[in-house]
Amino acid sequence: MNVQVQRPFVPVVEAPEGVARPRRLKRPVPRRIPFDVILPSLMVAVLLLWALVPSWFAPFAPTDMDQTAILQAPSARHLLGADHLGRDVFSLIVYGARQSLLVAAGAVVISLLIGGIFGLIGGYAGGVVDLALMRLIDIWMSVPNVLLVIILATALRPNLHNVILTIGLVLSPHFARVLRAQVIAVRHRPFVEASRSIGASHLRLLFRHILPHTLPQVLVMVTLYVGGAMLLGTLLSFIGLGVVNDRPDWGYLLSQGRSYLTVAWWFATFPGLAITLAVISTNLLGEALRRRLDPRAQLR
Repeated sequence: MNVQVQRPFVPVVEAPEGVARPRRLKRPVPRRIPFDVILPSLMVAVLLLWALVPSWFAPFAPTDMDQTAILQAPSARHLLGADHLGRDVFSLIVYGARQSLLVAAGAVVISLLIGGIFGLIGGYAGGVVDLALMRLIDIWMSVPNVLLVIILATALRPNLHNVILTIGLVLSPHFARVLRAQVIAVRHRPFVEASRSIGASHLRLLFRHILPHTLPQVLVMVTLYVGGAMLLGTLLSFIGLGVVNDRPDWGYLLSQGRSYLTVAWWFATFPGLAITLAVISTNLLGEALRRRLDPRAQLR
């Protein structure tokens, strides 16, 4: 015997006129990582792996010489050919990534520290202090970067620390300008004024309230200027003012290979391509980060 159960009657209450009905909440759609971030990130990750564990990728040590493979064209044994000493060009590029990236990263850190101090002090203090610091920065930036880095590198002894310090000093005015502008934009916001009104110290205002709001722009600048620092380090090695050891960087490989362009094009071509790809990948990553972290770029 089938028993039918009747459902209780529930009156339908209609919303009064002029009152919008509540909408159903949609589940947030997970955002996909865009392609313009994935590709340069992968390239930068490969460069970092080359610098950290080059023995995983290089088939030969940078000091291994094969007299029978001098200026040998790319083959199955030497994928990118051999140099004038019989060394594997691909292995030299992999091992040279460490020094090239070390120079670029160290220079950016030094420029961030020096330029950050100038920018924070000038932007927060304002007045005569800001005017004096910015005129000093203007004089500093009036000299072209290439000329200034050559002058400083010539005056100092060519070693790794001096090369990093030289490039860091040349790039520091750019960081000072950006940080000063960010500090000026943040220092008069209501939350900063509220902290100042309850007696917060200048150091607390700078490092607790102002500096954290400049970190997105600092991150973008770091990624953008790594490529520029790498180019300056390559320039110094190319003209003989860089560091020369058993693991030559890409600039020194390019300088050695230019003498053999007519007989061994691969010797200079592949280190030049490595420099180009490294600079382009870091710049693309910085530009992608700028579009996502800079609110002004998102409104365009």
